Amino acid sequence: MECLATKLLSRGDTMSIELGQLAIQPASGKPVPPEWISTNRARICREVLMSVGLDAFEYVGYSTGHYGKTRSSGITLQFVSMLSGQSVYAVFNADLTRQRNTATAKAGALLPKGQFRIGKRSSFYKFWIATGLPFPRRLAAMHDYMGKLRSVLVTGSATDDRFKVGSLVPVSLTAEQFRAAVFPDNIRTISGQAPDNSRTKVPDKEMPTDHEPQGLQPISTTGASNYGNKVIREEGYKTFPYTPIDTHKPPQDQSVDEWLEAYSST
Repeated sequence: MECLATKLLSRGDTMSIELGQLAIQPASGKPVPPEWISTNRARICREVLMSVGLDAFEYVGYSTGHYGKTRSSGITLQFVSMLSGQSVYAVFNADLTRQRNTATAKAGALLPKGQFRIGKRSSFYKFWIATGLPFPRRLAAMHDYMGKLRSVLVTGSATDDRFKVGSLVPVSLTAEQFRAAVFPDNIRTISGQAPDNSRTKVPDKEMPTDHEPQGLQPISTTGASNYGNKVIREEGYKTFPYTPIDTHKPPQDQSVDEWLEAYSST
């Protein structure tokens, strides 16, 4: 299969992954059509991640519930690997009850399904800041903004398919790192240079301090067919149907040249 990332870089375009989102600066100076990026984003990111030998994860949904023997309330985010389709999740502390009396419910009553409350000192708040995504005017409306996470690729350290909350950060590859991954024989990388993903947030009570985040996840040698939707046996969690991505097929039947024609036509 032709490498779309190679084609674009050969044309003189510059590409990087900033705060988990693909950024392209065409040599022509013309803006890239948003529809084109939306259609080809996954393929380009997958190509460079495979070249680097690292993995990243896409957000697919969330749920709320009470977990463990202590019935602690929280929010569970589910992600899937860009390369294998492996399911991984992260659990953040969150309040699922009303803070004030309303016309229909009293303070302390459960919020409607899917709604939750967080504070500015919470791990979820810190994670959201790291993504660079906008906040709603009121934190109580965070559930309305969750879909924005679909545009952000994340990485982190995981054990038994569960991310360590303090290690979860957006993927970051500079333009130089991106080009070096696609043309490794033409660019001599700086010895000891590491992607920005090695930076992590200060661990909090949701992450044991004796575990160091490992940054981007190495590609597993296990085939995607050996991964499935693993049910997390915690109340309030639901799985999301997901079909592992076939990395040997483009998302559309068009050739790279046809895609580039559409890319350059605006």
